[in-house]
Amino acid sequence: MKKWFVIILSFVVSLAQSQSIQYLADGFDDNRNKWFEEVTAAYGFKIQEGHLVIDANTTSVHTFQNVGITKDDDFGMHARMIFFNGTSEGWMGVRFGMSEDAKKYLTFSYNNAQGFLITANFGKKHEVLRQSKSTVIKPYDYNTLTIIKRSGEYQFLINDKQVFRDAIKPFFGPMIALYVSQNMSLRVDEVQVFDPKKGKQRIIASQAAMAKVEEQDVKNIILTEELPPDFQQFYNQFEKFAFPYDYSTVINQAKDVTQLPFVQKHFYQYEISTTRDHYTFGLAILSVCQSGYTFLVGHKYTTGIQRVFRISIEAFDKKGNKLGSKTVGSTVEENDKYYQTLHFRVSQKSASVNFDVEETYFNGNVRKSLVSFNGDLCNLNSY
Repeated sequence: MKKWFVIILSFVVSLAQSQSIQYLADGFDDNRNKWFEEVTAAYGFKIQEGHLVIDANTTSVHTFQNVGITKDDDFGMHARMIFFNGTSEGWMGVRFGMSEDAKKYLTFSYNNAQGFLITANFGKKHEVLRQSKSTVIKPYDYNTLTIIKRSGEYQFLINDKQVFRDAIKPFFGPMIALYVSQNMSLRVDEVQVFDPKKGKQRIIASQAAMAKVEEQDVKNIILTEELPPDFQQFYNQFEKFAFPYDYSTVINQAKDVTQLPFVQKHFYQYEISTTRDHYTFGLAILSVCQSGYTFLVGHKYTTGIQRVFRISIEAFDKKGNKLGSKTVGSTVEENDKYYQTLHFRVSQKSASVNFDVEETYFNGNVRKSLVSFNGDLCNLNSY
C-alpha cells in the first residue's frame, strides 16, 4: 500500500509541475496576452499589423511575461522576428529563466552579420556561454529562435537548425522576454512557450507569409479589407513579374496612369514651375507587404533642356496612404542625345528586393549602385 501511495504521490507532483507552466501561442492579432504597450522618446512597445513592435531608441529594452517555468521543468520557447531598422549588426532575440525583477536572465540572440550569442546575466556581471556564426541566419529577413530544454540540457535552434547544445546550470526565475539592443527596431510576429513532447503550434502571421507558403499569385491574394476605389484603380494598372527581371521587361509593359485620380493626388502635389510635360507610368508590383504594397513607377518630365525618365519605388498602405519613396535611377536626354542611360536588374533574396543599377553617362563613365528594401514590411529605408 505504501508503495502505491508513493507512486500516486509522485504522479500528482509530476502533474502539478507540468501544469505550472502557462503555455503560450501568440500571433499578435491583438493584445490578449497583455504585453506591455507604451511609446516614448526613449523606447516603444506596441501591437501593430500582426506584430509586436519594439523600438529601442536610446537604450536596450525587453518586454516580458511570467509563464511559470521552474528550474526543473522541461519546456520549449519559440519566437519569429525580423530586424526593421537601426544598427544593422546589433543584437536581438529572446530571454528565458528570467528573475521576477527582470534583472537576471539567460539570453539567446542573433544579428544581421550571421552571429549568434548565448549569455547568462547575473545582475552585476554576465557570462558568455557561446558566441559564434552560422549560415542558417537570414540577414534582414525573418528568423526563428527556438530553445528546447529536456532533462537539464538545452538545445538552441535558429530557423529549426541546431546551433548549440549544452547543460546550462544558471536559472533565475519563471519569466521569458523579447529584447533588442540600443538604436534598433524589431518586429516579432510569433512567440510560443510549449511542451517539448507535443511540439510548437503552426501560426500563419500574415497574408504576405501565406502567399510565400502557398505560392499564390501576389495579385490574387484575398485581402481582409477592400482597397479604396481610387487606389484599387491604380493597383489594377500594374503587372507582377517573376523575379529576376530587368529594365527592358518593365519598360515594355509600362502603362500611362497620369490621369488617374490617385496619381493626381499623390504624384503632382509638389510640381514646380521648371518641370513640365509630366507623365506617370505604372511599371510593376514589387511586393505585397505586411502593411501594404510597393510599386515600380516611372516619371517622365522635362526640366530646362533635359528630358528625364526617372524610375522610383513607391510604397503605400492598404488605405492608399503613402509610406515612402526611393529613386532607382534615371535616363536623361539633352539636345536629342542621351546624356545618361539606365539599366537595372531586379531580384529577390528572402525579404530583400534588390536593384543592381548601372547608369552610363555621355562621356563613358559608369555609375553602379545597389538599391534595396524590405519587401515584407514595405520599409524602403531598412537597407
